[in-house]
Amino acid sequence: MYMPAALIAATVLGFFVPVQAQETKAPGAVPLYKVEFNIRDSIDGKSPSLHYSMLIDESRRAAFQAASRVPIDGGSTQYVDVGTNIELGVHATDGKVTLDGAIELSSITGQVNIGAINEPIIGQRKMAFSTTVALATPTTIVDERKASDAIPPTVEMRQVEVVVTKVN
Repeated sequence: MYMPAALIAATVLGFFVPVQAQETKAPGAVPLYKVEFNIRDSIDGKSPSLHYSMLIDESRRAAFQAASRVPIDGGSTQYVDVGTNIELGVHATDGKVTLDGAIELSSITGQVNIGAINEPIIGQRKMAFSTTVALATPTTIVDERKASDAIPPTVEMRQVEVVVTKVN
C-alpha cells in the first residue's frame, strides 16, 4: 500500500510542529455562570449549613429543588414537598453580577392531631433578594426570619453566602 507524500509529511511533521489551541465561542453564545449558595440556618455557627450549586445563563431563570415527599397523614396518598427551593436570574455588567431570586426553606416542625388524623406542621422561611456581587467574591445576604403560625418569633437570622464564577 502506497501513502501519498503529503500524508507522510504531515504525519512526520505533526510531531514536531507545535499547535496552539484556541478557545472558540459560537457567535451569540450566552455567558454561563456557576452560582454557589451556602445557607446557614442560624448565626450561632452551630447548625450545619446547606450547600447548593447551580449553572445558569443570562437568557433564562433557573429553578432548583431539593425536596422530600411527606405524607399528609400516616396512611394517606396525599403528600407535601418539604426541602429547599431556589429560583434565580442573573445579569452581568462591568465584572459584576446582579442576582434576582428567591429561596424557600421548608421542614416539618411538628405534628398536629385533628380528630383522628395526625397532620404535619410545615415551617417555611422565605427570602427574596436582588443584589449585585463581584465575580468570585463571597457575599453574604442576611434576612431576618419572619414570624408565622408555624415558626415562633426568634432573634436568630438566616445567613446566605453566595459566590458567582463565570464558566465561559
